[in-house]
Amino acid sequence: MTANTATSEEHLLGNDGQPQEPSTPTSETEPTELSEIFFVDNSRRKQSIKIQVKLCPEGVYLRRETDEDDHINEQLIRIDDIIGSRYGPRLKKRARGGLNSCRNPNVSGQEAEPEPDSDNSAYLYIYAYLKKEKPLRRVQTLRILRFRSSNDYSVNLQTAEQWHHTIRKHKRGSGSTSPSDSGKQLLILLNPKSGSGKGRELFQKQVAPLLTEAEAQYDLQITTHPQYAKEFVRTRKDLLERYSGIVVASGDGLFYEVLNGLMERLDWRRACRELPLGIIPCGSGNGLAKSVAHHCNEPYEPKPILHATLTCIAGKSTPMDVVRVELAPRDKHFVMYSFLSVGWGLIADIDIESERLRSIGAQRFTLWAIKRLITLRTYKGRVSYLLPKNKKDQELPVEAAKEAREMAADEKRPSVRSSLPINASEFRDLPEDDEDILEGEQFADAISLDRSVYRQHADSWHSAMSRRTAYYSLGGPSLHSNRSRMSLSQRIEAANAEFAEKVPTGTIPGLQVPLQGTENWVCEDGDFVMVHAAYTTHLSSDVFFAPESRLDDGLIYLVIIRSGVSRHQLLNFMLSLNSGTHLPIGEDPFIKVVACRAFRIEPNTSDGILVVDGERVDYGPIQAEVMPGLINVMTTSGQ
Repeated sequence: MTANTATSEEHLLGNDGQPQEPSTPTSETEPTELSEIFFVDNSRRKQSIKIQVKLCPEGVYLRRETDEDDHINEQLIRIDDIIGSRYGPRLKKRARGGLNSCRNPNVSGQEAEPEPDSDNSAYLYIYAYLKKEKPLRRVQTLRILRFRSSNDYSVNLQTAEQWHHTIRKHKRGSGSTSPSDSGKQLLILLNPKSGSGKGRELFQKQVAPLLTEAEAQYDLQITTHPQYAKEFVRTRKDLLERYSGIVVASGDGLFYEVLNGLMERLDWRRACRELPLGIIPCGSGNGLAKSVAHHCNEPYEPKPILHATLTCIAGKSTPMDVVRVELAPRDKHFVMYSFLSVGWGLIADIDIESERLRSIGAQRFTLWAIKRLITLRTYKGRVSYLLPKNKKDQELPVEAAKEAREMAADEKRPSVRSSLPINASEFRDLPEDDEDILEGEQFADAISLDRSVYRQHADSWHSAMSRRTAYYSLGGPSLHSNRSRMSLSQRIEAANAEFAEKVPTGTIPGLQVPLQGTENWVCEDGDFVMVHAAYTTHLSSDVFFAPESRLDDGLIYLVIIRSGVSRHQLLNFMLSLNSGTHLPIGEDPFIKVVACRAFRIEPNTSDGILVVDGERVDYGPIQAEVMPGLINVMTTSGQ
């Protein structure tokens, strides 16, 4: 598709009928909106399509008119769907159609097209991933605008730069904080052994191209041994000054290292407050990545790495609960911090014991689950939990079970309201027989993610002769200082107060203190098949364990299965985990789920398995307490 842009005839000519010399944009004001008229040539229809492109705080608005019954197609590319833009000369390899025309084909008497080596056009590449419903997905989209309102390349470049900076300004206005705006880098910790040993390859092919499109500066650290990530974030002195956030490109295990490394820093409060954490699911355990996608109503499959990367570069974050876990095995005492789950019994046994079958992949869980159902174990002990103060929170698991069953019967999310006018049809690209694809060397990996999708959504529009008064002047960014008005001594005093508390302390009684008779604590003794606590919706990408959980609801969802449950009921429980319909709707004598603020497990046996965030820990008494909104995780919604 060839494309060229022009304003109306009166924009081309001055009052005396003579062409106007373009004026150079000034930096006195910064526009809220920019608008241009573009023309797209289509060789099949042998006509020029007029497109109005308007850049506003809501996004890029496209309005296309055709001669057939004055039909109008409209599209709004939301500002939140745009991850970045790039301006400058044409990329080395052309988009389809060659971007080789810059004049309005409907205006006669225009000069012949210049040769490529004399092309003084400036180009703006807009990278977007449009969110679509039914099915929920992100569609990779490229829009290319060509500016040639002047014979001077520097003037055209200034116009493209103006559009580029206006896009960034509108993204900041929407609450997005780009790493490029902060002047800091993203710290990316990559486990090269994740993804069946293809961690580096997955990063280079699927993550790095998106970071380039988003203009995100990053520092990639490759882990070389266990606990590398924990030690890196714990000991790095300039962590907060150098980095704007931390992204874990691996499974949940590496995220656990980073979290506990942060909590061992002297400035852990400030680190948790100022450094949002992101997760890109390159590993085998991806419960957090799926939980974040679920929270934001973002797609996960079929491209979890791409979708999670988009979340990490969206520039928004949401508070997330952390659970303080206390263990006392064999008269020892440990404190660790968890973000996913604590397990004792059936699911923990399957998770750890199936490690010997890791070579067969995810099927190992199914096979070992069958084995464990045949040879069912029970564990004697005591389970205690602290009920929330709000009685409504105690009823959440029952409501969640009802909703999960309704969703399983009808797996359709409510549609998002369209921002287009009622009588306008969706904007679609015109088909071309000789459709080619933009293959700039720096963006080849991004294109290769989904070549078929990119073919359908890559086109270009080019600007032609227009009066410079049609453009707004470019101003510097308007920045308002948010610095504290506290005096220097007050700030030093506040900083010292933050450093005084080296680690967060628990508010519940210590493990050695009996809980029976303690207010709001419920204690249950007996034989248990399983006790599993979760504080995110998903334990893994296909285990929808706590449907009602929210990232920052301050609650732990405790599932208790007592001895006496039938194998048939257990089988149904396990088979329903992927849909979230495993929880009983009403009261059940064997399976119970409670929302609580803290819990304690005290095994009476010496043999068993305890897991924290999927990792085995020493067997013995364990208790956990939720710390609401302690960290921030990267999301697309910021809510």
